[in-house]
Amino acid sequence: MLIVATLIYFLPTIIALARGHLSTLAIFLLNLFLGWTLLGWIIALIWSCTGYTAANFYRGPEVVDPAGRIVARRSGGSLWIVLILILVAIAILDKHRHFRDLRSFDNPFPSEDAIRL
Repeated sequence: MLIVATLIYFLPTIIALARGHLSTLAIFLLNLFLGWTLLGWIIALIWSCTGYTAANFYRGPEVVDPAGRIVARRSGGSLWIVLILILVAIAILDKHRHFRDLRSFDNPFPSEDAIRL
């Protein structure tokens, strides 16, 4: 359940990664720090669905620096690793929390001697 909520929370980042958005890191940071507010999440979602993607960038002219070298285009591949690590950490923490919660239900009902009418 927590993993599904995390996937929904990071939906703008996932969309930006899938589209090859050039501002994926900025969308991820906005989503991470301000996504808990509904407004921040909606802004990140709209930003990830619009704007400059890698496909548009590659169609454009090559960027050359003053020394005559072609500037390498950045990719958002490392953010996939960050998202996977976040999901794994949540799954591990949720597993431990789940077992901790079960211990409180060892004896949910009082014994017959403790019942007073």
